[in-house]
Amino acid sequence: MGRPARTWKSATAPRPDERDTDHSGESPPGSLAALLPLPAEFLALASQLREWRQQASARRHRLVLVIAGAAAWTRGMAEAGLRDPPGTGVWLADGPLTRPHQPLAAGLKLLGRELDYLVYDAQAGFDPDSFGAATGALRGGGLLLILTPPLREWPDLPDPQARRITVEGYAPAHLGGRFVARLARILASQQGLTLIEEDKPAWLKAPPPRFSALMQSPSPACPAPADPGAIYRTPDQAEAVQAILHTARGRARRPLVIVSDRGRGKTAALGLAAGQLLAGGMARILVTAPRLAAVAPLFQHAAAGLKQGRIHADRIEFGQGEIRFLPPDALCQGAESADLLLVDEAAAIPAPLLERLLAAYPRLVFASTIHGYEGTGQGFEVRFRRSLERLTPNYRRLELQTPIRWAPNDPLEALVDRALLLDAAPAAAGDLTDANPDNCQHAQLDHDALASDETSLSQLFGLLVLAHYQTRPLDLRHLLDGPNIQVQVLRHRGQIAATALVAREGRFTPDLARDIYEGRRRPRGHLLPQTLSAHAGLEEAPLLSWARILRIAVHPAAQGRGLGRLLMGKIQDQARTDHQDLVGVSFGATRDLLRFWAACGLAPVHLGTSRNAASGAQAAIVLGALSATGEALAHRARERFGRRLPVQLSGPCRGLEPDLAATLLAMTAPASPPAGDEPDWRELAAFAFAQRPFEASYASLRALTEGYLGPALRQGDISLGQAIPLIALVLQQRDWGEVARLTGVTGRAEVIQLLREVTAGILGQHPAMRRGQDTIRSSGTQRHPG
Repeated sequence: MGRPARTWKSATAPRPDERDTDHSGESPPGSLAALLPLPAEFLALASQLREWRQQASARRHRLVLVIAGAAAWTRGMAEAGLRDPPGTGVWLADGPLTRPHQPLAAGLKLLGRELDYLVYDAQAGFDPDSFGAATGALRGGGLLLILTPPLREWPDLPDPQARRITVEGYAPAHLGGRFVARLARILASQQGLTLIEEDKPAWLKAPPPRFSALMQSPSPACPAPADPGAIYRTPDQAEAVQAILHTARGRARRPLVIVSDRGRGKTAALGLAAGQLLAGGMARILVTAPRLAAVAPLFQHAAAGLKQGRIHADRIEFGQGEIRFLPPDALCQGAESADLLLVDEAAAIPAPLLERLLAAYPRLVFASTIHGYEGTGQGFEVRFRRSLERLTPNYRRLELQTPIRWAPNDPLEALVDRALLLDAAPAAAGDLTDANPDNCQHAQLDHDALASDETSLSQLFGLLVLAHYQTRPLDLRHLLDGPNIQVQVLRHRGQIAATALVAREGRFTPDLARDIYEGRRRPRGHLLPQTLSAHAGLEEAPLLSWARILRIAVHPAAQGRGLGRLLMGKIQDQARTDHQDLVGVSFGATRDLLRFWAACGLAPVHLGTSRNAASGAQAAIVLGALSATGEALAHRARERFGRRLPVQLSGPCRGLEPDLAATLLAMTAPASPPAGDEPDWRELAAFAFAQRPFEASYASLRALTEGYLGPALRQGDISLGQAIPLIALVLQQRDWGEVARLTGVTGRAEVIQLLREVTAGILGQHPAMRRGQDTIRSSGTQRHPG
């Protein structure tokens, strides 16, 4: 059977008031769609769906139908399937439709909701992030309709969603269709879903074989649906709530770590426990997560037990107590106290920021998804376990295993895990125990081959997920289809031991480079040359060719053996072969990362002036030269940054951690102090070796810090720790109490003593300084002991 002779017409466009208020995705009751006669195949689907939904509901599994064909036909089939709406649901689609719907991006807002049906209309594009988030909202027995173009044609069709991975200088034709081709292969072969194709009407006579086999297989052993009136949906959830209550009321410094796959009720458990604690008199519970929307279910479950509570989007007030949401970076400022801190989706928060929370709050609960839309609990535990064991060795780990929204062995969960590689795993640690630079082979992977090699793709993506806190499903599409992306790996006996994603950037025209420098244009992509031109004053940066390292990861079982530096060397060799001028990275600045990149030959040349809300860190850029032209720009960038850094630390970067500032000053300082006006050595000596007051010496101390602290750090004359009081007090102008806290002393007098000692350490390394020191000593003046 071919396409129907007549074209099915969907519902007329809703009235403006319906368009604003109907978010269900259903046709309004009594609409034209419910009255129109339907083609035979549409009627057949509507009849068959009733039977399939009953079977799926009996098993508490979610029913998945893929409807592939022309856009009008697939949407007509979906309308027919929803002729008897199965409850609350959403139709997600981009582009004009004549029925109520929400854009694909709205799928991200469905986290925490529960739906009876979902239509994911991919006729005008497929958004991996949206799909991963939205499908998690569908409850057991629910219906998912995925509408696609004909599967064989889909990879070759333009996809508006792909614009998110396009960059300046590359046409849509440069984008690969590998992600969609792989998805189409999975939809055509995945067990447990129903595929209905416009040009293959055999399903009219019998259910598709894969679905029939699933429905006839023995029902999985799973707990019965919980009593709707019960507080807890599973024994797992009840245990989690009790563990949270024990953490809140028990001994300090014993945090709880809760991990689970999606749909196991961990966020609800946080809310149920928080509500009980607030009702019991706890004064203040703080909640944090990457986004407020991620913890909406927490607040809903907390509010359910607080009938007299005052409910707001970001807080619940009950009596004199409250549950309040604050973003992670705000909490790390240290000004917010709490009886208990709940950290949800902890995998999506960087480990250094989590460590700061762990040090600041005595009672915490961390909750994380193992295989999920937002980060991964496996990566969270690998990255954060050492901090937990060092700072709070008595922490407790609890894993929730029983699904709440659906039964075990759910076909949709299996489909989403496979399609988006949410269950991707790196190579087994035992296969890499002896990996080292001498027995690893470098390769630049072919994108087409990678898309067809599920083992390598899973290892590679699993390693990226493990190493980075913000890996998302869209990143899978980016590495497969990005037009300027190279994928490089180190293999050990065929297993991936390390990987890096490298983007080609730059080579703009002079006119576009000028517009970028003057702030007139900001083309998509090309982060390094644009940032250094627009924000660091290097106007020629966009003219050069760049290799930007987007991600680099070494398997935890092979770290500390030089594989990262080996891979960096191979990346630089390849970039030189490709006639690129510079290699660079932008990343959330930490001392360890700065030292790693320095060991790879990359020097800092830029520091962002604001903190990233997710990472809590300020972005740094490091670069290395690959050509003579690149070396000229790199030299100018290093000198310019070295001159500007002390000024930045007194202004937009006043909040930078002093030890990190000291590391940057040491890395960017010239080999010798700059020529020009020198400090008053006599005044400095009087401060360091006698009793001259700090206020009277401030101008000379500032000149000393701006011009001589960096070289002293670089040469090892003083330590990073010794530099902290000079940086914090003189450059960043922090108050005495804060500087005392940073340096571990009790007050102003002790801070001044540290300032005198570090000033003396710097003075001893300069001839003019030594003359000032000798003059003070020959006068017989003694330093005041305080």
